[in-house]
Amino acid sequence: MPGLKIPKEYEQGIVVVKSLSDSDVHQILEVLKGENQTIDPPALVSAVLPILSQRSRNEVRNFAEALHSLYFLRAHSDVEIEKFVDDLIDAVRLSDNKQLQTSDPEELVHLRNTFKSLLTVRRLSLQLKADELGEDFANIFWDAKIITDIRPIWEGDVKRPPEGTVITNTLKLEYHSAGGHGELYLYIDKDDIDTLLSVLNRSKDKMTTLESLATASWMKILRE
Repeated sequence: MPGLKIPKEYEQGIVVVKSLSDSDVHQILEVLKGENQTIDPPALVSAVLPILSQRSRNEVRNFAEALHSLYFLRAHSDVEIEKFVDDLIDAVRLSDNKQLQTSDPEELVHLRNTFKSLLTVRRLSLQLKADELGEDFANIFWDAKIITDIRPIWEGDVKRPPEGTVITNTLKLEYHSAGGHGELYLYIDKDDIDTLLSVLNRSKDKMTTLESLATASWMKILRE
């Protein structure tokens, strides 16, 4: 991972990491290793605030966002922790940010140990890899809506009430892609709705079966 550079938006979070004491790191690790703890920044902020009570909420949020980004970057780069930390240390040493930059050997050793401790919580690393793999698709579903319309039909004089109506349904699908947010509109009738319900219910049944197999065997579900 040559030429690693810390993005501007995460620099202040790394500044907080740089200033953590061994006691801070130990307490944060206890939180990170908690069974229900996630790497999601808002959840991390709530969990870490009592430990870093002398710091502002903004500083704690910067720390949480930086830590999340580092876990994500490591999951994406798939390099050994030693190499990843070496690249981080180089990025700190060469940074233009005076709050972040340091060439002091003792500071760098302390920061190296801090990075290595905070970034080797196995459960969180697995969760980030699962999240990345679970969303590795060209298009990701975002939302759905069915728009029902009544379309009147006239035969002749439109000043008179319509002869009848047609009921139509439009399935609106919203999704995210590399190109941004997208929408797809599809006409569906009653039979199509029944087909969709059948397919979705079958999918739920398959997931239930796989979940039961995972519980009974070696598989561990990291994401659904």
